[in-house]
Amino acid sequence: MNVTKSVLLALVAGSLLFTAGCSFDLNNPNADEYDVQIIGDSIYDYSGDIQEVLQDLSGKMYKDRSVSGEKIAGILTQYDRAIGNTPSLKTVLADGGGNDIHLGSADCDSDPLTQGCIDTIDYVADRMEVLLEDMYQDGVDDCVWLGYYYMTGSEAETKEAIDYAYSLYPAIFSDASFNVYGSGGAYLIDSRGDIEPNHIKSDDIHPTYAGSEILANLIWNVMVAEDTYR
Repeated sequence: MNVTKSVLLALVAGSLLFTAGCSFDLNNPNADEYDVQIIGDSIYDYSGDIQEVLQDLSGKMYKDRSVSGEKIAGILTQYDRAIGNTPSLKTVLADGGGNDIHLGSADCDSDPLTQGCIDTIDYVADRMEVLLEDMYQDGVDDCVWLGYYYMTGSEAETKEAIDYAYSLYPAIFSDASFNVYGSGGAYLIDSRGDIEPNHIKSDDIHPTYAGSEILANLIWNVMVAEDTYR
């Protein structure tokens, strides 16, 4: 009896260790392309439509680690898991920072922006710089970063916050080691002029399928134009 219990306990312990070690892959077990990975928040994760459209365009299902509600710190953790699991990672598709604005304690719904909101966006920009440098140092070839569009309805007040973020982002990408040293590239997509109110769901935040198609094609067009691994 004691032997049987010991065997069962060993099997359970082994199962738990396996689950813990692989849990970060279980959100997208059917991916067949791990050298392109998606990290980010619910713009990718909520419906999964962007991943599906990219699959139609590329013929591959890219590994998607995005998590709804994720803030920028969590997105850096997603990247750490991605590179730790796939040292050969070549192209990262990313977004992030929106939940730091929407779910954070700073008031980002006012015009002019509060200092608290400015500090939050500055923090997000700093984390983006760190993430891009980590990718470069890890040997990732390219990062395509999907910037946010204007929200609608009750979320429309974040327009000023989004505009302020875009006042910082271009310099972050042009100064990234990718671009400074000519090894691969870091590319920012400004989606403000492409997503119209009818491309956003009734929750005032997430893209409809048509909106996701537009975003996926913006990403794909950069990947093709810059000849990233895809």
